[in-house]
Order: sequence, then structure tokens, then C-alpha cells
Amino acid sequence: MSSLLAIEASTEACSVALLHQGKEVEDFRMLPRAHTQFLLPMVAQILAEAGLNLGQIDAIGFAAGPGSFTGLRVCAGVVQGLAFARDLPVVGVSTLQAMAQHALLEYQLSDGDVVLPTLDARMDEVYWGQYKVAAGFADVLIADKLCPPEDVRIADVAARLIGVGSGWGYAPRFAVDQAPATIDRDVYPRASAVLRLAAREFAAGRYGTAEQAQPVYLRDSVAWQKS
Repeated sequence: MSSLLAIEASTEACSVALLHQGKEVEDFRMLPRAHTQFLLPMVAQILAEAGLNLGQIDAIGFAAGPGSFTGLRVCAGVVQGLAFARDLPVVGVSTLQAMAQHALLEYQLSDGDVVLPTLDARMDEVYWGQYKVAAGFADVLIADKLCPPEDVRIADVAARLIGVGSGWGYAPRFAVDQAPATIDRDVYPRASAVLRLAAREFAAGRYGTAEQAQPVYLRDSVAWQKS
């Protein structure tokens, strides 16, 4: 049975999770602007508490984005460093898919139910995607996008619809044919959800090398300029 580590740092939340001997544990913290300081110690702690060292891990899953530029860079950098150290395979997971996966469990969703995760992308834009529940996983219906709120178009899906994430603060501007049964703006991406998605990908042989642990921004970095 594989042992996997997962790392998530794409918002002000920060978390690590571990799958070992069929059991999952997670350390989730709200750490605005402090990911660099805490992420590696959190990894060390979760491994130590399980009596493991990095060499006993089979792969590392991580939230690749979209999300905070800084958080994604920190996460990818940590994953690359750990993976290079032990020549471990890596599995990148969509931040929005991880949010949908967490909502699936949080709201005990059934096959056919739909989750719309969103994140406030600043500059009057949102990151969003659409995911459908199937056999215990949130699978892609509409791939992750970056757009103005008015371009978020939600068709009638003839199923239970759940909206999660900070981007739902823009909900009055969304083009919605069907109102979600529940909207929870306080759902964050979590390493526990990254872990489950990464474990499925790893078992299917879909993984990469350390240098392939790259962020997915959906937007080019905005250069700082003097006023």
C-alpha cells in the first residue's frame, strides 16, 4: 500500500496531509503570508508523528493552482526540493478540484451532484470550474478558467448544485440558470482532498518528476510598477 504526502498552499490557508497504511491525517492552518515559515516544519512534523522519513514516501501530491502567486510558488518550491532529495514522483492537482473534492465529503454529495468551486482572483476576476461527482470523486465538467464574474455561466445541471469558495462573493454578477442549493464561501482547498485526488492519479500511473512540479497560474504574473 502506497504512502503519499500532500501539500497545499494556494490561498491564505496552508495544509499538509499524509496517507500511510490506509490512514489519512492532515494538519490544516490559516497562515496568511506565513507559508514560507511554516510549510516545511509542518511536513517534518506530520512525518515524525507517523514515524516516517521522506525516503519512505512513494509520491508527493500538491495543489498546482490556480491561486495566490506567492503561495503556489512556495508550494512548488517545497515539493521540488523534497522530491529532488529522494527522487520522488510528484502529482499536481487542481486547487479548484481539491475544493470540489472537499465539498463532496463535507456535504455528503452523491453521484451526479455538481460542485462549482470559485476563488477571488483579484482585479475583478475569479477562478472557477465545474465538477461532477462520480464514484466518490469530483471529476471535471468545465475546466478551470479565469474570467470576469459576468463570464461565469452556470447552466441548469438537473442535479444538486453546491457553490464553494471566496469567488462566490461575486455571485450577483454570475450568469446563473440554476441557483445552488448551498453556497459556502468559507471552503478552502485542503491537502486532505489533494491527497485523495493525487492517490488516484498515482495509482493510475499519472505522475511526473520533481522538475515538473510547476504552478498553474491561469494568469501571467502582474509586474510591479512605480506609480
